[in-house]
Amino acid sequence: MACELLRPTGVRLRPHGLRNLFRWALYPFVMKKLIRHRDILFSTLSEITSLIVAGHDKRMIFRKVLECSIHVLDAERVFLLELDGNRLVRYSRGIDDGSREPKIDVLDETPGVLGWMIKETEQDVFQPGRALGLDVPTLTRSLGDDTGNRVIISAPLVAKTSMFGLLIAIHRSGALYAPEDVRLLTLLANQAAIAVENALLYQKLEQEAITDGLTSVYNYRFLISSLESEIKRARRFKQSFSFVMLDVDNLKSYNDRHGHLSGSQVLKEIATIIKASCREIDFVSKYGGDEFGVLLPQTRLAGAEKVTRRVVDCVREHCFDAQTPGLITCSAGVSSFPRDGQTPQAIIEAADKALYQAKRTGKNTVVTTESLIEEMA
Repeated sequence: MACELLRPTGVRLRPHGLRNLFRWALYPFVMKKLIRHRDILFSTLSEITSLIVAGHDKRMIFRKVLECSIHVLDAERVFLLELDGNRLVRYSRGIDDGSREPKIDVLDETPGVLGWMIKETEQDVFQPGRALGLDVPTLTRSLGDDTGNRVIISAPLVAKTSMFGLLIAIHRSGALYAPEDVRLLTLLANQAAIAVENALLYQKLEQEAITDGLTSVYNYRFLISSLESEIKRARRFKQSFSFVMLDVDNLKSYNDRHGHLSGSQVLKEIATIIKASCREIDFVSKYGGDEFGVLLPQTRLAGAEKVTRRVVDCVREHCFDAQTPGLITCSAGVSSFPRDGQTPQAIIEAADKALYQAKRTGKNTVVTTESLIEEMA
């Protein structure tokens, strides 16, 4: 009577011959490997979920996805191709790489893969189970690696109805992948897609929190925060900066003649004019109903006055009705740090006094705190 062996799961099996005995000899090693892979997977998914909820940089999550894929799939190399606008960003990680950080490249010459991925994202409804129509040679050329005679599996990064990229694994030994490996890769790809979607949403909410909804320039809250930061920086490096308070002249009468929607359009166009006249390091913000505040880092009063006069001239010459220049003008007051105050409130109040002087003396002009002091004297 043949003896019976009891598996750890409690299922009774009757081994027959040397083959079954060999399998049972390997069983503890196989189980240990499966348990290790399971622990890696669960740990990775738990960490990814935490990072997604916290709204962290998607690159941190991509690193965890690639690291997990390398170990649980016994892959020689894994790639993540991210569709970033109209370009492809390639993240790669190899089993023998010295660093845990993935190698990141922007692929400039991938018209086949890029065109295909953009086409996939333009589908009305992207179904995760739908076959992807990309030929393997085109795909392998984009990997920049010798993938000949090796087994490649891939899964799209899909969240809801959007496709963000592709996760690819190349088998280390050349043996065939099991269906479970494809499902695992798909699971990791889905987590990466959720990370991309969450990062985009987080960036959008973060931008909306500091942006004026009408003009798309910074809002009052971000202006005050920027002034506080600039004061600290200017003190540390013993530098100066300037602040401009700009007000639209006679906007109420323009609204009465052309309607409030036209008045809103005026504010949008003035915001565009101000941004076009400023540097990238300058902060243009909506201060009030028809007022703008402009922070000019590392700029003395004379330089700020020159920039502000250029803005005022451009507004006066602009045809807000697409026909007639001069329908709208602006007045502005300019202050500077440290001469006009040591706090955001003091800097703003000084610019506001200069602005009041500009409005009182005929509008469509610029007054600095220096000229205001001279006039008062």
